[in-house]
Amino acid sequence: MIDFFNFNTIITPYIISFVYIFGAVAVPFIVYYFFKKYKFEINNAKFRLYIFIIFIFLELFWRIFCEFFMVYFKIYLALS
Repeated sequence: MIDFFNFNTIITPYIISFVYIFGAVAVPFIVYYFFKKYKFEINNAKFRLYIFIIFIFLELFWRIFCEFFMVYFKIYLALS
């Protein structure tokens, strides 16, 4: 417990794991909300393909974004 208060223990990598899971679940809802807010019609197969591609890219971006921070903190732990 003393290490925690002296900042010898890093808790951010654990927090980033939970943030990633929350974001990965939230991305489909955000995409759905965006398309409902701007009242896009989802009756077209081509448009559904675009939504699917956007969803995949957003999930990949979110994963890469969180992995960047995980690698950053792992480098920090390896150097300390």
